[in-house]
Amino acid sequence: MRNLILTAAALLVLASARPAWAVSQQAGTAGAQFLKLGAGARAGGMADSFAAIADDADAAYYNPAGLTQLQGTQLAGAHTQLFQGISYEAVDFAVPFGREEGYSRHALAVGIYYLSVGDIERRTSDSTDRVGTFGASDAAYALSYAHAFGRSLGLGLTGKYIAQSIDSYSARSYSADAGVLYHLNPEGDRPLSLAAVVKNMGGKSEGFVAGNSDQLPLSMTAGAAWRLVPKKFVLDLEAAKYRDSGLFGSLGGEYTHAFNDNVSGGLRFGYSTQRKDIDGLNGIALGGGLNLRKASFDFAWQPFGVLGNTFRYSLLIRF
Repeated sequence: MRNLILTAAALLVLASARPAWAVSQQAGTAGAQFLKLGAGARAGGMADSFAAIADDADAAYYNPAGLTQLQGTQLAGAHTQLFQGISYEAVDFAVPFGREEGYSRHALAVGIYYLSVGDIERRTSDSTDRVGTFGASDAAYALSYAHAFGRSLGLGLTGKYIAQSIDSYSARSYSADAGVLYHLNPEGDRPLSLAAVVKNMGGKSEGFVAGNSDQLPLSMTAGAAWRLVPKKFVLDLEAAKYRDSGLFGSLGGEYTHAFNDNVSGGLRFGYSTQRKDIDGLNGIALGGGLNLRKASFDFAWQPFGVLGNTFRYSLLIRF
């Protein structure tokens, strides 16, 4: 455990110490920024440090390889209330098949991720007069497939169609994600899992302005999760980088307490250095949830410094 703590501290220090020019020269060079916003509130309470856990339907977003850990069909929906009237919705529906002891050989999932803002004031050039309003939206529609090579190794792929619009302008693009999840000791009381994920590979966002295009926020993530206390406490540590950011680290933990065979509760915490350059309180995350036999209700709070607080709510249904 001492070695894990030292490794976690080293990765977070390394990510925090990225040079200032890495952000100032790259920030804003990628489009479709909504692809960074996460999915469910369970992962949100852990600062979206979830790639090496990825054991529910939202694995379709964080690491599609994790879908092989599902033992039944799941539907997950989340709503995030951002600042300035911006809303973000995420839905993941996952169906595993070819079930074996403790895992599924195959899994399919579909996902929808939708960001919207309305009532943006329209103004004429060289004037402060308001001339009506308009809206903007970003959406990604995803299809995922995962395959398990036994209980230790899973691989997953996701294809995405991305549509963006603002007023009468629109843009379209396609991208792909790929993930791997490896369990070193899946039969042990304290299993250790390793993950690697590459997201948003592929084309550019084209259409807003003729002849111009924006690169998608390509990202690479490496993570490890360790269940320190059997069936009670899991810790996930990640290092990640987007095309338009420096290296950053994140750490998330979840404590679960069973009240009886059908009801349990969860408390979560997390910290990420991804937004360390924003003034004010940011980077931390807190959350909690209630797990019933067929459903889970989760909540997460993530402050974005001077931009304001964000609140994420989600519901997961097991069939």
